[in-house]
Amino acid sequence: MMGFMMWMAGNTVHLFSIGITFSALWQPISALQGVGKVFEPYKDNKVDLLGPKLLFIALNLGGLALGVWKLNTLGLLPTHASDWVSSLPPAQ
Repeated sequence: MMGFMMWMAGNTVHLFSIGITFSALWQPISALQGVGKVFEPYKDNKVDLLGPKLLFIALNLGGLALGVWKLNTLGLLPTHASDWVSSLPPAQ
């Protein structure tokens, strides 16, 4: 759903697209911080939760990557040399 919302937000920098993008970054980060809490109700000695936990982590990392990609398409990541010109020493 978040991918669809980011697609509908477009590639122009405005309040809605920035808000959707940062939401797409925040949700996976907060989900990854609470992995143990999410799987607490399913804790049992008979059931191995390693596979589902790894899948949960992989999907959230994929969502995080999607958010970083959207930041790049909006031009909000400093990926070119011109983004760092102000921090370079003056030429002599």
